[in-house]
Amino acid sequence: MTLATAPLTAEHIPEAAVLLDRWYNRAARPRPAVPPTGEELLGKILAEPYTEAACARASGGVFAGYLAALPLDLALEDPEVLDSHPRSALVPFGGHALRGGRETETLRALYTVVAERLVAQRRLVHYVDLPADESAAMAWFRLGFGLAQVRGLMPVKPRGRQPRGVEALTIRRAGTGELDLDRIGRMAAEAARQQQRSAVFLPQPEPALAALRKRYAVTLGDPRSAAWIAARRGEEIGMVVLARAEPSPVLPEPCAELSLAYVAPSARGEGISRILLATALAWAFDNGYRNITARWHAASPVAAGHWPAVGFKPVAYRLQRVLDPRLH
Repeated sequence: MTLATAPLTAEHIPEAAVLLDRWYNRAARPRPAVPPTGEELLGKILAEPYTEAACARASGGVFAGYLAALPLDLALEDPEVLDSHPRSALVPFGGHALRGGRETETLRALYTVVAERLVAQRRLVHYVDLPADESAAMAWFRLGFGLAQVRGLMPVKPRGRQPRGVEALTIRRAGTGELDLDRIGRMAAEAARQQQRSAVFLPQPEPALAALRKRYAVTLGDPRSAAWIAARRGEEIGMVVLARAEPSPVLPEPCAELSLAYVAPSARGEGISRILLATALAWAFDNGYRNITARWHAASPVAAGHWPAVGFKPVAYRLQRVLDPRLH
């Protein structure tokens, strides 16, 4: 198949949106009650400054697909840098769609154009967000990408069978005062530091860890959010934080986000995480949430097994490719 590539512009949005809507209507389940249209998603992406985007046509002028990447420039004190490279690029939800039949060939042609521009800007880490669609992910895997993170979804149900208790364990709702913010911030930083270890190996800059306390001060001040702290014999050994999930093409609304969950390594394996989660789910149901989402690193020896085991089903992937820094 002969492909001709060109810059993706606003005039291509109607054709591109047809491919995107067709894919998301098939692959993204569940979705918001009123999901954003392909034209809305594409319009927002192309309106962002410095977007690198291309489209492809097959012989006969058939629109074969498009690809759009946004620059990511993060300060070292930004908590987002704990999960993402500070100078990178992201293909967001809605940032690509391909006509069926020759997906890998089309994506390779598009990525060749866009990646060249990104590398010229010294953006050597590339991310892709997409629905949990194995065939779509495979086209990226064939270009050297790997699975970095998984987003899962679980229904929130009325209280059912509760997990067994743990001796001397107490669970209490965290407040917005300084003492609880310090406790949340300390455990949040310790949870983040775990990502430096095998097999995730993510740098965790100290300025970003220090900023976590401020992030959760905002979260705990929101009545749509809540946190709980687990303690035993006066020692805090775990916590969970729930917040309202940001709108997404792959999430129903309203949806709660499991922003943070942590159990001290010395207390793992006793069921404390399940008790914290059951407490959070009961609050979520009472406050109108009917779904909860969580995100975890695919290489995490703890999270990658734990969250699917308690009921989270994949709804989205983040893929990643890291290029050799010796490139000039």
